[in-house]
Amino acid sequence: MANAQGQLVFTLNHLIEVGKDGELSCLTGAREVHNAEMRNILAGTAETCRSSVTELQTLVSALGAVPRDRGTMTGTMHRAWMEVMHIIAPHNDDAVLQLCEREEDAARREYRAALMKDMPAEIRSVVLRQYEGMQKHHERIHALRGMQIH
Repeated sequence: MANAQGQLVFTLNHLIEVGKDGELSCLTGAREVHNAEMRNILAGTAETCRSSVTELQTLVSALGAVPRDRGTMTGTMHRAWMEVMHIIAPHNDDAVLQLCEREEDAARREYRAALMKDMPAEIRSVVLRQYEGMQKHHERIHALRGMQIH
């Protein structure tokens, strides 16, 4: 049982890292875009990510483990690349949205992988609800990109 709980904690902590990456990526994107609507959507997505992270951290703590409190190295590099892109192409909101969309794609893959694992029903329902919310945010970002391209 301890091993199963350890795997669950590992999975939840990984989702915390993914959520922190999403939050920080959207905050970076919100700082970089010029369009006010895009800025508001990215800021709202960052807030949703922050709430999801807090909820996952509470679950990890309830399991008697220490929750993670930062993102991944890959996420840090991704955000740095976003900032470089903004320097190279400072008026290209679509490039910022594309990078945010890629971050969302990566997060969705991680959530799908987590949902394939064995976990208690109450935890699965939290992860599934967060995944579904992420889908909605991804669709909004994708739609914004479509408006930018045309």
